[in-house]
Amino acid sequence: MSTTETQILDALQSMCYQNCYTGKVERDYNGQVAGTLVTDSGALSAEAEALRILAEHGRFRIVAEGGRMVVGYWPENDPQKKEIGK
Repeated sequence: MSTTETQILDALQSMCYQNCYTGKVERDYNGQVAGTLVTDSGALSAEAEALRILAEHGRFRIVAEGGRMVVGYWPENDPQKKEIGK
């Protein structure tokens, strides 16, 4: 039995949902919108790389990054997606 790309991405996304910090932003900065739930890698290399991979596949949107720190939105929290869906 082989593992598909989708299964690997699903597992990676599940791990990031559990291990990466998500919290409400209090003010606008670096592409983040006040009052929205933003996720970050916690300055951990593995989480940063995982979020970058997920972003390459449209499962996460990066708004700021530097080294081990990646910050962005899951699709359900992304203010750009919510505006598109109105």
